[in-house]
Amino acid sequence: MSVNWTRDSAAHLLRRAAFGATPSEIDDLYARGLEGAVSRLVDSESIDLTAYEASLTAKGYNLANVRGLQQWFLDRMALSPRPFEEKMTYFWNLHWTSGISKVRGTTLILNQNKTERQYAVGKFDDLVVKISQDPAELVWLDNYLNRAGRPNENYARELMELYTLGIGHYSESDVREVARALTGWTIQNYRQADNYNGATFLDNPAIHDAGSKTILGQTGNWDGMDAIRIILDHADSQGSVSGRFLSSKLWSFFAYEYPPPYIVEELRDVYVASNRSIREVVRAIFLHPEFYEAHTRKTWVRSPVEYAVASIRMVEATSDFATASSSLSGMGQVLFNPEDAKGWDWGTSWMNTGTLFARSTLANTMCTNRGSNGTRFDPNRLLAGHDSSTADEVVDVLADRLNVNDASSKIRASWVDYVNANDDGSRGTWTNTAANVDKKVRGLVHLMLTSPAFHLA
Repeated sequence: MSVNWTRDSAAHLLRRAAFGATPSEIDDLYARGLEGAVSRLVDSESIDLTAYEASLTAKGYNLANVRGLQQWFLDRMALSPRPFEEKMTYFWNLHWTSGISKVRGTTLILNQNKTERQYAVGKFDDLVVKISQDPAELVWLDNYLNRAGRPNENYARELMELYTLGIGHYSESDVREVARALTGWTIQNYRQADNYNGATFLDNPAIHDAGSKTILGQTGNWDGMDAIRIILDHADSQGSVSGRFLSSKLWSFFAYEYPPPYIVEELRDVYVASNRSIREVVRAIFLHPEFYEAHTRKTWVRSPVEYAVASIRMVEATSDFATASSSLSGMGQVLFNPEDAKGWDWGTSWMNTGTLFARSTLANTMCTNRGSNGTRFDPNRLLAGHDSSTADEVVDVLADRLNVNDASSKIRASWVDYVNANDDGSRGTWTNTAANVDKKVRGLVHLMLTSPAFHLA
């Protein structure tokens, strides 16, 4: 089976591999063809970030508090010229959770985010080691307290259960033995005096358990590096366990949950053949015909972060991301502060009366902002270069921009009626005047952002 590469395919790829896109970005990716489009995203290191990084610094986000940290990351997700890099960083932020409420040091959380970005598509081994030695993670799951004679099993358990192997592929004995191997991986300079921001990793042999350990059937005087190698090398009758686990997790995030066994097996083989390259597994996902099937499209419920970022990115809004960051709590997801190591559930768990109201409020704030601060967009820009002499044309232009062309005929008809309606609500006919563009385009964008079609990517 081959992929029927269309402009809609490019839009689908950008909804999943990024956070949505503008029409021109979709056109550019479509023109590159399937392999060129995928390479443009997953091999994006050649895209220069100098100008963007300078603009990000100039905005002066206060990275000493969590709100500023949220704004900084939201900005990157919405505006970085390397959107896939930020989508992968977001994935790892969900995978390797750490919460500011326990870690306390914002610099530690920031540094972990930078590590996730730096190793986002490299060798899985390198990322596992870097996060296992990351001060924020060491505090979050208590491994900084793990020492010979007083082992702490929290990180050892989650390392296998949530991050590398999955439930059922290790024993309680393995948890105990991995915990012993990880003794000595701790931190230094974790002090209230500098708001807990000065902590650095320390491999302390004085508190390491140097005794013999048996991990997943292998016996030796294992340390933390040995434990990670054994875990990632672990195989059963179906081959690499970490390969199946990571492949399933990545497919579930980018395509749909519960991938069929043949998909997992194909991706596992890529993982093994590429020496556990995250990049090559993701490339295989984006090149897979199943990724572009109709049942894969517009089925992913956008998380609050994805909803906020897509709303801003797809209308090319200017933003300080203050409203977006402050709205996340009401929508059910506070960046950098998950409730536990498992993180957040995906899918319809994001949706209830309260969280939908919070999404609508965010959209309304953006669409009614005619000032020079906050999040705002130019309605004229959205129609520029397009026929917009009729209400149907206005709806078509904005539905294409916001990728809500799949809205039901009833909803689409209500959008046309809204654009045609007079100010008093009576039936009328759209005319392209400055006043109508300002009012109706803003209102229509709000209707589309709060429609069922936009909540799905």
